Amino acid sequence: MKLINNKFKGILLLFVLGLVIAYSCKEDEDTSVEFRLFQPVLNEELSSVNNSIIVNMGKMKRANGYAIEVSRDSFKTVDYSFQVDTNYFVIDEALTGEELLWFTIYQVQATAISEDPQYNSYTTQLGSVRTQKFPSNMGVPTMFDVLDTRARVFWIPSGATITNIKVFAMDDIRLTSPLLEFDVAGENQTEAIINGLEPSTSYQVAIFSGDQIRGWEVYTTREAFISGDNVIDLTGISTEVNLADALSGAVDGGIVVLEGGKTYLAGGYAFDKSLTFMSGYSFTPALPVIDCSENFNLADGSSIGAVHFKQIELTAPGGFESKYVFNIDKSGSIEEIKFESCKIHHLKGITRAKEGTGVLNKYTIDDCLIDSISASGLLSIDVVNTWVCNNIVVQNSTISRAERFVATMSNINTVLVDGCTGNDCPKNGTILFYGFGGTTINDAVISNCIWGRGWDLTGGDNHALLGVFYKVSASWTATNNYVTNDFSLQYASLGVSGFPGAVYDGTINDLWVDPANNDFNIKDSGFMGKGDAGDPRWRIGL
Repeated sequence: MKLINNKFKGILLLFVLGLVIAYSCKEDEDTSVEFRLFQPVLNEELSSVNNSIIVNMGKMKRANGYAIEVSRDSFKTVDYSFQVDTNYFVIDEALTGEELLWFTIYQVQATAISEDPQYNSYTTQLGSVRTQKFPSNMGVPTMFDVLDTRARVFWIPSGATITNIKVFAMDDIRLTSPLLEFDVAGENQTEAIINGLEPSTSYQVAIFSGDQIRGWEVYTTREAFISGDNVIDLTGISTEVNLADALSGAVDGGIVVLEGGKTYLAGGYAFDKSLTFMSGYSFTPALPVIDCSENFNLADGSSIGAVHFKQIELTAPGGFESKYVFNIDKSGSIEEIKFESCKIHHLKGITRAKEGTGVLNKYTIDDCLIDSISASGLLSIDVVNTWVCNNIVVQNSTISRAERFVATMSNINTVLVDGCTGNDCPKNGTILFYGFGGTTINDAVISNCIWGRGWDLTGGDNHALLGVFYKVSASWTATNNYVTNDFSLQYASLGVSGFPGAVYDGTINDLWVDPANNDFNIKDSGFMGKGDAGDPRWRIGL
């Protein structure tokens, strides 16, 4: 029994000794396990200096380097691929083989590289960054610098003289193939007008000093303004334009496009066809001006549809004493004369028929600003009774400093005066709606208007009008009208039922911001008619 125990102990000792030897051998072996590298992360957000991108990633001990990819379309395509052996680097021409584009958004992604490619990290998108804008003295275009086929390019003089301008397609990202080229004449020039562009198109427009690019901007042209065989485009003409000459070949129903900020001569043009004058695209926010020093007229015996002025300024130097837009002395007929969204000022009258025989079926003033009109007012048929105006509309307009409002000898079918602001109109001692020869009106409406005082041309305090209407044969409807407390009538019998209407308890200066300078914004927020009376441009929204 003792022998057996000793034998068991020996076996057990040998087993333990074997375990010790086996463990010792295991300790001498390499027990490390390979695994995939972690994905790169940024120490700082991507940034740019000029047209280079700065990348600062966290350092990884087990990474042998980093595979970098750069894209401009979120990796639908890859612009550049390269490897770096550091976690901080600058993406520039040295790494990519070419300059990065200026003012361009790039995306960057990175992969950590292991000794064994199977353990490379997954790819990490590090984000997006825009390179800086090319340092330039070129101006950024506004809406008034880009028309449909023309553009204004401008710059601040600095360094070498700008000698030429080139126009490139948007997909010509490195500006290598110009579509158009323009020379710049003069060392002191700071802007140039370029033409030949297509409407509704984006371009890259660049300025150069010789072959050296100095800057570029994106210009997107507006949609085509208007076109057709009936269009006479008088924009983009540097010399003075006389409409009497320019319209000699106009067709009936023609559209005459004028350029804002430029002055055109009426030149005594005599209408024998329907024409519309309108403001086209312009490099300035100002309206086109028609100088009426030689007024418009009617070709004798003509019968025309409509003459329409839209967004035009009509005036004349010294015009308050003697000039008109129309001063008709011929016979004929006109379906309508219309002024829409116009500025009309410093004239003796807007439209006058002084000789001949004829019919003006409709006379319309809509959304206009009218100032400083003397004896003949907005419409005057006051010398002869052989011209007739059937229908008169004055709406959504402001009339300031007009010696007369409307004066006519003819019978009238309808009159509508609606949504108007009037002040210093007409002059003191006269009639608002003046008839000389037994005028009859079948249907007359004056509504939603605010009227201030009469005009004392001497600068004194006599602002009373004689009355509103002179003859009794008229059917007037007057609703929602207001006058200031310095409006007055010498003869109440010459008023009309419902007008003046409500009297505001204050003067013109209490109601309006600055009537002397044609600012008729309502400043009294307690005024009852602030939201629904007077020219809509001045109202206070409710």
